Amino acid sequence: MAIMLFVVVLNSYGIKLLVECNKYASIIKFILPSIAIVSLLHVAPTMDNVTISLSDKESWVNIFTALSAGGIAFAFTGFQNGLVLAGEVKNPQRNIPIAILGAVLIGFVLYFMLELSFLAAVPQKFLTQGWHALSYPGDSGPLVGLTLLLGLGFVATILMIDAAFSPFGTTLVYTAATSRILYGMALNDHLPKIFLKVNRHKIPYVTLYANLLVGMLSFLPFPGWQKLVAFLSSASILSYSIGPICLLAMRKLQPLTPRPFRLSGALVCSHIAFYFCNLMLYWCGFSIIWKLDIALLIGILIYCVYHRKSSWDNSALLYWFLFYMVSILSVSYIGAFGGIGVLKFPFDLLSLLPLSIFILHSSQRLLSPMRHEHVSSIVEESTEILEDKILT
Repeated sequence: MAIMLFVVVLNSYGIKLLVECNKYASIIKFILPSIAIVSLLHVAPTMDNVTISLSDKESWVNIFTALSAGGIAFAFTGFQNGLVLAGEVKNPQRNIPIAILGAVLIGFVLYFMLELSFLAAVPQKFLTQGWHALSYPGDSGPLVGLTLLLGLGFVATILMIDAAFSPFGTTLVYTAATSRILYGMALNDHLPKIFLKVNRHKIPYVTLYANLLVGMLSFLPFPGWQKLVAFLSSASILSYSIGPICLLAMRKLQPLTPRPFRLSGALVCSHIAFYFCNLMLYWCGFSIIWKLDIALLIGILIYCVYHRKSSWDNSALLYWFLFYMVSILSVSYIGAFGGIGVLKFPFDLLSLLPLSIFILHSSQRLLSPMRHEHVSSIVEESTEILEDKILT
């Protein structure tokens, strides 16, 4: 918690300091794992350990579960920070694609090589019972334990330093990004205007400390880091699924609004992105999705209380979202990923395709109750405030 407070204070001193700190943190986070990769591949006697067996459905189910709930999806969420901070980017049409694709590709190469080096370096004597029964001294920290087992004490030290340092860099950027999310919600009148206050460095400091409080409270309901990551992964994936919906909505409601960044082929990209987001959300499993739905229900109730005078005027806008969450929960319950297994793999994945198309189109059809003038006022007010108050 002391580290979280330090990161919040650091963020409050401006975007330039944040960029400088994150630049050096990113360099270190890239160099240290690279040393481990080279060292493990150097001592690996052979690549015979690396085999692929995808002949049965259970293997695919395990892979998809690992992608969503196992922390892999969460490990790739860093790209979203470039989107959240896009309003403070120079030449966004050029720099946003570079930032997003660069973050994903660099992360993929680094994680892939780290996993490959680990698989290749595991001694054969520990694999006599197969990978599912892999056990060796210190395997609670797999990479550190393996490097110690192979006599690479220096590399083990590097990995432990990286394990302590990497979360700091991640927290630094995520603190900045989440504060802008709350700031944007306040701009759109979903939160009190107090969240629009900025300090002399033009940083929305109220949102920084609000997120600090939420972050501290988030440790309470989860018994361990793995459960927390699984839940956060599902929440992140859900937030991604709203992106395609908002993109199509803004193209419909504000077709002529000047856009510093414009995505080509938005209709096709939105359908593909929404379907894959729903796949990844479904892969999280029923035990995670029902908890996510409870959290969303609490959020909806808070929203309705805050907008109690006007929320029912646009209540139709909530219908598609409620149907969306109930539908995903229902498919998850009868599906093969933590459910009762009535809907078998891969038919469960196929069933999500027409459901995704229906939900996406329903969300757009229910836009009609919204007044275009209201959306225009939000866009104009947001642009004005960003130009006058947000960081340069």
